[in-house]
Amino acid sequence: MTGEAELRSRLSALPSPPMPDDVARDLRERLAQEAAAREVPAEVIPLTATHRRRLSGLLVAAAVAAVTMLVSVSVEPGSAPVADAPPVIHAGAVYHPTGFAQRVSERFLRAPVASAPTGTFADSADGIAQCIGAVDAYGHVLSVDAGSYDEAAAVVLVTSYPANTEYEEVWVVSPQCGPSDSKVVRHMVYDVDNSTARL
Repeated sequence: MTGEAELRSRLSALPSPPMPDDVARDLRERLAQEAAAREVPAEVIPLTATHRRRLSGLLVAAAVAAVTMLVSVSVEPGSAPVADAPPVIHAGAVYHPTGFAQRVSERFLRAPVASAPTGTFADSADGIAQCIGAVDAYGHVLSVDAGSYDEAAAVVLVTSYPANTEYEEVWVVSPQCGPSDSKVVRHMVYDVDNSTARL
């Protein structure tokens, strides 16, 4: 079998066919038109040793900058994330098992902000954080509504629901919710702010 090197040698030994006169003429005319259309004739500047050193320096600097950027993004901690807004505190709600979801939405969207301490864990950010940790809620607390549920003192928490951001998570807990009281009276996932109705 003829080797590749031998085949290349034989092909290169073949005579090149001459370019047809009409093709050569068209090429010359086209090149002349493009040259005339240029406002400034193209100029090729050979790279001197100085140019090569300068170009090499720029390439090295660009590479260093790129590596620095990658390191700063992947290794160094970024800027602190914007803090989530504090929850809205409501008070005085009376909740019943019947119609509970609708009542939560009404209070979430229209209830006034509490004007005085509620006498529950909701009166401090630390108390809210401890309750959230006790019930294993993993969303951001949107609102805390102190009042009653089924005629017993209770607090209704509404948190974001990271698994589906169109919905919220609702927790009914005791006023003393925290590490020593993690009882959840009621828990559900619900479109509290009616966001799906606006889609």
